[in-house]
Amino acid sequence: MAIVIEGKYEGHITIPKMIEYQNKEFTVDKIGYAAFNKSPKLLSVKLPGSLRTIGQRAFGDCTALKEINIPASVITIEDAAFFRCINLKSIHIGQNIIYIGESVFSRCEKLSAIEVDKKNLYFTSAEGVLYDKEMKVLIKVPDTKSLYVFPPTVVSFLSGSFEGNSNIRAIDLPDAVKSIPRNAFEDCSSLKVFRIPANVTSIGSSAFSRCHAIASFDVDEHNKNFSSADGILYNLDKTILLKCPEAKTKVQLVESIKEIDAYAFSWCRKLTEVSLPEKVEKIGMSAFVQCDALKTLKILSKKQISIQGEIFAGRTKEVTVIVHEALIPVYKSSNSLAVKELNYQALK
Repeated sequence: MAIVIEGKYEGHITIPKMIEYQNKEFTVDKIGYAAFNKSPKLLSVKLPGSLRTIGQRAFGDCTALKEINIPASVITIEDAAFFRCINLKSIHIGQNIIYIGESVFSRCEKLSAIEVDKKNLYFTSAEGVLYDKEMKVLIKVPDTKSLYVFPPTVVSFLSGSFEGNSNIRAIDLPDAVKSIPRNAFEDCSSLKVFRIPANVTSIGSSAFSRCHAIASFDVDEHNKNFSSADGILYNLDKTILLKCPEAKTKVQLVESIKEIDAYAFSWCRKLTEVSLPEKVEKIGMSAFVQCDALKTLKILSKKQISIQGEIFAGRTKEVTVIVHEALIPVYKSSNSLAVKELNYQALK
């Protein structure tokens, strides 16, 4: 068997069924890992009828690719195979495909429809949206869609289902969905309010990263795992701040919080000041990443708190960290260079 390997490809390309090497013939069976990845001048590819697998990131960032015909011989499409093919408008899933990886069509911003052969035993589509055959798992909503209603059959969705969709304006999760995957709504920049139903038991990391328009999280009062106050997302007993809406201009935090989760204030670009209540004991990694307007962070705890690495990563302007005066030398003697070199001032 032969594999198409990574190279610098451009223009219109035809991949043969067979190749000859050292007087032997080999069947082209797979497009290998990142074979065409970051080929901005690739215009079209004609795939052979011998192909079985399209590998990870095979056509990732092929920004000029507008269409591709997947042969009926293909059975596997691996993770991120067409990631950020920004001009790809439609795709057809043949009857023999049995596996589709994660984020295969993520950030394909002009993708309007994913069609599936009716004879396929593993996948189906409805109104251009891709599901497993029984429509229990949502796989991908095309990025051009601004409205989407979950069918009553859906019980879960993949991390790439909405990721990068800058058009979707509202999401109403059905009660059957219990988990929000990591990066689930990353870069869904038109979402404004997010409702978390009673049955949601887990929310993955960076699920709402760069959702710049979200002004409020609304958690169902019967949810046994999460809660909200002033639109901010917390765990149930409000001891962990999970995510501050990125559209917030100012915040009033509950006094009960003990921990600021990793990335909790990430991309909150309008906040100029944050005051952490006295019970806070820990600030997670990159908690304030890309908080461009942030000038001061007040830490009211009378004890040294745990600061995980570079909490202001990605900023160009220095943030003043205000703590009790007696704690300044304690923080400055930290073993962590990132903590030691913060700009501390005494609390007045």
